[in-house]
Amino acid sequence: LGEYMGITVDTEAPAQISSDDALLFIEENVLPNYLEETDEPAQEGFTVNIDFVGKMDGVAFDGGTAEDQTFVLGNGGFESGIVGMKAGETRDINVTFPEEYTEELAGKDAVFTITMNSVQKERALDDTLAHELNADCDTRDEYIEFVRGELQSQEDMNAEFGLYDAAVEQVIAGSPLVEPSEDAVNWRMDEMILADNNMLSSAYGISLADYISIYGYDLDDYRDSIRETCEDQARQYLVTEAICDAEGLEATDEALEEWASVNGVTMEDVNAAYDADEAAIRCRAWLAARLVAENAQVNYMTGEELSEQESAESAQ
Repeated sequence: LGEYMGITVDTEAPAQISSDDALLFIEENVLPNYLEETDEPAQEGFTVNIDFVGKMDGVAFDGGTAEDQTFVLGNGGFESGIVGMKAGETRDINVTFPEEYTEELAGKDAVFTITMNSVQKERALDDTLAHELNADCDTRDEYIEFVRGELQSQEDMNAEFGLYDAAVEQVIAGSPLVEPSEDAVNWRMDEMILADNNMLSSAYGISLADYISIYGYDLDDYRDSIRETCEDQARQYLVTEAICDAEGLEATDEALEEWASVNGVTMEDVNAAYDADEAAIRCRAWLAARLVAENAQVNYMTGEELSEQESAESAQ
Protein backbone atom coordinates (compact mmCIF):
# COMPACT_ATOMS: atom_id res chain seq x y z
CA LEU A 1 0.00 0.00 0.00
CA GLY A 2 1.43 3.35 -1.09
CA GLU A 3 0.52 6.83 0.12
CA TYR A 4 -3.17 7.39 0.65
CA MET A 5 -3.47 10.35 3.04
CA GLY A 6 -2.96 13.86 1.69
CA ILE A 7 -2.57 12.79 -1.92
CA THR A 8 -3.51 15.03 -4.88
CA VAL A 9 -6.54 13.97 -6.89
CA ASP A 10 -7.77 15.43 -10.18
CA THR A 11 -11.47 14.97 -10.80
CA GLU A 12 -14.32 16.46 -12.80
CA ALA A 13 -16.24 19.25 -11.11
CA PRO A 14 -20.02 18.81 -10.83
CA ALA A 15 -22.01 20.60 -13.52
CA GLN A 16 -24.09 23.51 -12.32
CA ILE A 17 -27.77 22.96 -13.12
CA SER A 18 -29.66 26.06 -14.26
CA SER A 19 -33.39 26.77 -14.21
CA ASP A 20 -33.37 26.32 -18.00
CA ASP A 21 -31.80 22.86 -17.55
CA ALA A 22 -34.52 21.98 -15.06
CA LEU A 23 -37.28 23.21 -17.36
CA LEU A 24 -35.87 21.17 -20.25
CA PHE A 25 -35.81 18.08 -18.01
CA ILE A 26 -39.45 18.69 -17.04
CA GLU A 27 -40.50 19.14 -20.66
CA GLU A 28 -38.76 15.95 -21.77
CA ASN A 29 -39.41 13.66 -18.80
CA VAL A 30 -42.43 14.90 -16.84
CA LEU A 31 -44.92 16.68 -19.08
CA PRO A 32 -45.27 13.77 -21.59
CA ASN A 33 -46.96 11.86 -18.75
CA TYR A 34 -49.53 14.60 -18.07
CA LEU A 35 -52.05 14.94 -20.90
CA GLU A 36 -55.40 16.64 -21.37
CA GLU A 37 -58.03 16.14 -24.03
CA THR A 38 -58.35 18.95 -26.53
CA ASP A 39 -60.70 20.08 -29.28
CA GLU A 40 -57.69 21.25 -31.27
CA PRO A 41 -56.77 19.46 -34.51
CA ALA A 42 -54.24 16.68 -34.01
CA GLN A 43 -50.65 17.65 -34.73
CA GLU A 44 -47.21 16.13 -34.36
CA GLY A 45 -46.46 15.44 -30.71
CA PHE A 46 -50.13 15.06 -29.74
CA THR A 47 -51.40 11.72 -28.41
CA VAL A 48 -54.31 10.27 -30.37
CA ASN A 49 -56.62 7.32 -29.97
CA ILE A 50 -58.09 5.89 -33.18
CA ASP A 51 -60.00 3.03 -34.75
CA PHE A 52 -59.11 2.09 -38.31
CA VAL A 53 -60.22 -0.26 -41.07
CA GLY A 54 -57.91 -0.94 -44.01
CA LYS A 55 -59.32 -2.10 -47.34
CA MET A 56 -57.94 -3.03 -50.73
CA ASP A 57 -60.38 -2.89 -53.64
CA GLY A 58 -63.12 -2.32 -51.10
CA VAL A 59 -62.37 -5.48 -49.11
CA ALA A 60 -60.89 -5.45 -45.59
CA PHE A 61 -57.57 -7.31 -45.40
CA ASP A 62 -56.05 -9.32 -42.56
CA GLY A 63 -54.21 -7.18 -40.04
CA GLY A 64 -55.64 -3.96 -41.41
CA THR A 65 -58.30 -3.40 -38.76
CA ALA A 66 -57.85 -2.31 -35.15
CA GLU A 67 -59.65 -0.40 -32.43
CA ASP A 68 -58.59 1.77 -29.51
CA GLN A 69 -55.05 2.37 -30.77
CA THR A 70 -53.17 5.05 -28.81
CA PHE A 71 -49.90 6.59 -29.97
CA VAL A 72 -47.99 9.86 -30.30
CA LEU A 73 -48.10 11.44 -33.74
CA GLY A 74 -44.76 11.83 -35.45
CA ASN A 75 -43.61 8.43 -36.67
CA GLY A 76 -44.68 8.68 -40.32
CA GLY A 77 -46.76 6.12 -42.19
CA PHE A 78 -50.45 6.92 -42.51
CA GLU A 79 -50.04 9.12 -39.45
CA SER A 80 -49.37 12.06 -41.76
CA GLY A 81 -52.98 11.78 -42.91
CA ILE A 82 -54.22 11.99 -39.32
CA VAL A 83 -52.69 15.41 -38.73
CA GLY A 84 -55.48 17.98 -38.63
CA MET A 85 -58.22 15.56 -37.55
CA LYS A 86 -60.34 16.39 -34.51
CA ALA A 87 -61.97 14.06 -31.99
CA GLY A 88 -65.11 12.47 -33.49
CA GLU A 89 -63.97 12.95 -37.08
CA THR A 90 -63.68 10.14 -39.64
CA ARG A 91 -61.40 10.31 -42.67
CA ASP A 92 -60.28 8.05 -45.52
CA ILE A 93 -56.52 7.96 -46.11
CA ASN A 94 -54.92 6.50 -49.23
CA VAL A 95 -51.77 4.49 -48.55
CA THR A 96 -49.26 2.67 -50.77
CA PHE A 97 -47.36 0.00 -48.87
CA PRO A 98 -43.56 0.15 -49.32
CA GLU A 99 -41.85 -2.39 -51.53
CA GLU A 100 -39.99 -3.89 -48.55
CA TYR A 101 -43.27 -4.60 -46.73
CA THR A 102 -44.79 -8.09 -46.34
CA GLU A 103 -45.07 -10.14 -49.51
CA GLU A 104 -48.89 -9.92 -49.49
CA LEU A 105 -48.98 -6.12 -49.18
CA ALA A 106 -45.70 -4.86 -50.67
CA GLY A 107 -46.30 -2.06 -53.18
CA LYS A 108 -50.10 -2.33 -53.04
CA ASP A 109 -52.59 0.49 -52.58
CA ALA A 110 -55.04 0.54 -49.68
CA VAL A 111 -57.58 2.86 -48.12
CA PHE A 112 -57.68 3.27 -44.35
CA THR A 113 -60.83 4.64 -42.77
CA ILE A 114 -59.70 6.42 -39.62
CA THR A 115 -62.02 7.34 -36.76
CA MET A 116 -60.48 9.77 -34.29
CA ASN A 117 -61.68 8.82 -30.81
CA SER A 118 -59.70 11.41 -28.86
CA VAL A 119 -56.90 13.95 -29.16
CA GLN A 120 -54.67 14.77 -26.21
CA LYS A 121 -51.83 17.22 -25.75
CA GLU A 122 -49.35 17.80 -22.97
CA ARG A 123 -50.57 20.02 -20.18
CA ALA A 124 -48.81 23.33 -19.82
CA LEU A 125 -46.64 23.72 -16.75
CA ASP A 126 -48.67 26.28 -14.83
CA ASP A 127 -49.20 26.89 -11.11
CA THR A 128 -52.01 24.31 -10.96
CA LEU A 129 -49.98 21.48 -12.47
CA ALA A 130 -46.94 22.48 -10.42
CA HIS A 131 -48.93 21.99 -7.22
CA GLU A 132 -50.24 18.61 -8.47
CA LEU A 133 -46.69 17.51 -9.17
CA ASN A 134 -45.43 18.64 -5.76
CA ALA A 135 -47.82 19.68 -3.00
CA ASP A 136 -45.08 21.86 -1.46
CA CYS A 137 -44.91 23.99 -4.62
CA ASP A 138 -47.57 26.65 -5.16
CA THR A 139 -46.19 28.14 -8.35
CA ARG A 140 -44.59 27.08 -11.61
CA ASP A 141 -41.31 28.79 -10.66
CA GLU A 142 -41.21 27.03 -7.29
CA TYR A 143 -41.58 23.64 -8.99
CA ILE A 144 -38.84 24.43 -11.50
CA GLU A 145 -36.56 25.41 -8.61
CA PHE A 146 -37.46 22.19 -6.77
CA VAL A 147 -36.51 20.10 -9.82
CA ARG A 148 -33.33 22.14 -10.29
CA GLY A 149 -32.35 21.37 -6.69
CA GLU A 150 -33.03 17.65 -7.13
CA LEU A 151 -31.00 17.52 -10.34
CA GLN A 152 -28.16 19.47 -8.72
CA SER A 153 -28.13 17.07 -5.75
CA GLN A 154 -27.86 14.12 -8.13
CA GLU A 155 -25.10 15.83 -10.09
CA ASP A 156 -23.20 16.61 -6.87
CA MET A 157 -23.56 12.99 -5.71
CA ASN A 158 -22.31 11.64 -9.03
CA ALA A 159 -19.34 13.99 -8.83
CA GLU A 160 -18.64 12.82 -5.27
CA PHE A 161 -18.64 9.19 -6.36
CA GLY A 162 -16.39 10.19 -9.25
CA LEU A 163 -14.00 11.77 -6.75
CA TYR A 164 -13.99 8.58 -4.67
CA ASP A 165 -13.15 6.48 -7.75
CA ALA A 166 -10.38 8.89 -8.77
CA ALA A 167 -8.96 8.87 -5.25
CA VAL A 168 -8.74 5.08 -5.12
CA GLU A 169 -7.22 4.97 -8.62
CA GLN A 170 -4.59 7.45 -7.47
CA VAL A 171 -3.72 5.23 -4.50
CA ILE A 172 -3.50 2.21 -6.80
CA ALA A 173 -1.17 4.11 -9.12
CA GLY A 174 1.10 4.90 -6.17
CA SER A 175 1.10 1.40 -4.70
CA PRO A 176 4.03 -0.70 -5.98
CA LEU A 177 2.53 -4.20 -6.00
CA VAL A 178 -1.21 -4.42 -6.46
CA GLU A 179 -1.90 -7.61 -8.37
CA PRO A 180 -5.00 -9.62 -7.51
CA SER A 181 -4.77 -13.37 -7.27
CA GLU A 182 -6.67 -15.58 -9.70
CA ASP A 183 -9.00 -16.48 -6.84
CA ALA A 184 -9.80 -12.81 -6.30
CA VAL A 185 -10.50 -12.25 -10.00
CA ASN A 186 -12.68 -15.36 -10.17
CA TRP A 187 -14.58 -14.15 -7.11
CA ARG A 188 -15.34 -10.84 -8.83
CA MET A 189 -16.40 -12.63 -12.02
CA ASP A 190 -18.68 -14.96 -10.05
CA GLU A 191 -20.24 -11.99 -8.26
CA MET A 192 -20.81 -10.07 -11.50
CA ILE A 193 -22.30 -13.09 -13.25
CA LEU A 194 -24.62 -13.71 -10.30
CA ALA A 195 -25.73 -10.07 -10.26
CA ASP A 196 -26.33 -10.02 -14.03
CA ASN A 197 -28.21 -13.30 -13.87
CA ASN A 198 -30.44 -12.02 -11.05
CA MET A 199 -31.13 -8.80 -12.95
CA LEU A 200 -32.13 -10.59 -16.14
CA SER A 201 -34.22 -13.15 -14.28
CA SER A 202 -36.04 -10.47 -12.32
CA ALA A 203 -36.60 -8.07 -15.22
CA TYR A 204 -37.15 -10.45 -18.14
CA GLY A 205 -37.55 -13.96 -16.75
CA ILE A 206 -34.47 -15.25 -18.60
CA SER A 207 -31.16 -16.54 -17.32
CA LEU A 208 -27.85 -14.95 -18.27
CA ALA A 209 -26.78 -18.16 -20.02
CA ASP A 210 -29.94 -18.23 -22.14
CA TYR A 211 -29.68 -14.51 -22.90
CA ILE A 212 -26.10 -14.58 -24.20
CA SER A 213 -26.80 -17.80 -26.13
CA ILE A 214 -29.08 -15.71 -28.36
CA TYR A 215 -25.93 -13.96 -29.57
CA GLY A 216 -23.92 -17.17 -29.91
CA TYR A 217 -21.95 -16.90 -26.66
CA ASP A 218 -21.62 -19.12 -23.60
CA LEU A 219 -20.66 -18.36 -19.99
CA ASP A 220 -16.97 -18.98 -20.68
CA ASP A 221 -17.08 -16.31 -23.39
CA TYR A 222 -18.85 -14.00 -20.97
CA ARG A 223 -16.22 -14.56 -18.28
CA ASP A 224 -13.53 -13.64 -20.79
CA SER A 225 -15.40 -10.44 -21.71
CA ILE A 226 -15.62 -9.24 -18.08
CA ARG A 227 -12.17 -10.40 -16.93
CA GLU A 228 -10.42 -7.03 -17.36
CA THR A 229 -13.19 -5.20 -15.51
CA CYS A 230 -13.10 -7.75 -12.70
CA GLU A 231 -9.32 -7.51 -12.44
CA ASP A 232 -9.68 -3.76 -11.96
CA GLN A 233 -12.39 -4.25 -9.34
CA ALA A 234 -10.37 -6.84 -7.46
CA ARG A 235 -7.39 -4.47 -7.51
CA GLN A 236 -9.56 -1.70 -6.07
CA TYR A 237 -10.81 -3.98 -3.29
CA LEU A 238 -7.27 -5.03 -2.40
CA VAL A 239 -6.35 -1.38 -1.87
CA THR A 240 -9.52 -0.37 0.00
CA GLU A 241 -9.29 -3.43 2.26
CA ALA A 242 -5.66 -2.54 3.06
CA ILE A 243 -6.70 1.03 3.92
CA CYS A 244 -9.49 -0.25 6.17
CA ASP A 245 -7.02 -2.56 7.94
CA ALA A 246 -4.57 0.30 8.42
CA GLU A 247 -7.21 2.75 9.69
CA GLY A 248 -9.43 0.35 11.63
CA LEU A 249 -12.48 1.01 9.43
CA GLU A 250 -15.26 -1.54 9.95
CA ALA A 251 -18.58 -2.22 8.25
CA THR A 252 -20.61 -1.74 11.42
CA ASP A 253 -24.40 -1.75 11.33
CA GLU A 254 -24.31 2.05 11.42
CA ALA A 255 -21.81 2.22 8.56
CA LEU A 256 -23.87 -0.20 6.49
CA GLU A 257 -27.00 1.88 7.05
CA GLU A 258 -25.17 5.05 6.02
CA TRP A 259 -23.68 3.37 2.92
CA ALA A 260 -27.11 2.11 1.88
CA SER A 261 -28.66 5.55 2.41
CA VAL A 262 -25.98 7.29 0.34
CA ASN A 263 -26.75 4.87 -2.49
CA GLY A 264 -30.47 5.58 -2.20
CA VAL A 265 -31.47 2.10 -1.02
CA THR A 266 -32.51 0.42 2.22
CA MET A 267 -30.80 -2.36 4.11
CA GLU A 268 -33.60 -4.61 2.92
CA ASP A 269 -32.47 -3.88 -0.64
CA VAL A 270 -28.85 -4.50 0.33
CA ASN A 271 -29.63 -7.85 1.96
CA ALA A 272 -31.63 -8.92 -1.08
CA ALA A 273 -28.74 -8.10 -3.43
CA TYR A 274 -25.67 -9.28 -1.45
CA ASP A 275 -24.68 -11.76 1.18
CA ALA A 276 -23.21 -10.37 4.41
CA ASP A 277 -19.56 -10.69 3.30
CA GLU A 278 -20.15 -8.99 -0.05
CA ALA A 279 -22.08 -6.13 1.56
CA ALA A 280 -19.32 -5.64 4.13
CA ILE A 281 -16.60 -5.55 1.46
CA ARG A 282 -18.52 -2.98 -0.59
CA CYS A 283 -19.23 -0.87 2.49
CA ARG A 284 -15.58 -0.90 3.55
CA ALA A 285 -14.56 0.07 0.02
CA TRP A 286 -16.81 3.12 0.32
CA LEU A 287 -15.46 3.98 3.78
CA ALA A 288 -11.87 3.78 2.53
CA ALA A 289 -12.56 5.83 -0.60
CA ARG A 290 -14.33 8.50 1.42
CA LEU A 291 -11.45 8.71 3.89
CA VAL A 292 -8.90 9.17 1.09
CA ALA A 293 -11.07 11.76 -0.68
CA GLU A 294 -11.76 13.76 2.47
CA ASN A 295 -8.04 14.02 3.17
CA ALA A 296 -6.93 14.70 -0.41
CA GLN A 297 -5.91 17.87 -2.18
CA VAL A 298 -8.64 17.93 -4.82
CA ASN A 299 -8.22 19.69 -8.15
CA TYR A 300 -11.62 20.15 -9.76
CA MET A 301 -11.46 20.34 -13.54
CA THR A 302 -13.88 20.54 -16.43
CA GLY A 303 -14.56 17.36 -18.33
CA GLU A 304 -12.63 18.71 -21.30
CA GLU A 305 -9.62 19.60 -19.17
CA LEU A 306 -9.63 16.18 -17.56
CA SER A 307 -9.84 14.42 -20.93
CA GLU A 308 -6.96 16.47 -22.30
CA GLN A 309 -4.86 15.65 -19.24
CA GLU A 310 -5.62 11.94 -19.48
CA SER A 311 -4.77 11.97 -23.19
CA ALA A 312 -1.47 13.67 -22.48
CA GLU A 313 -0.61 11.15 -19.75
CA SER A 314 -1.49 8.25 -22.05
CA ALA A 315 0.76 9.68 -24.76
CA GLN A 316 3.65 9.80 -22.31
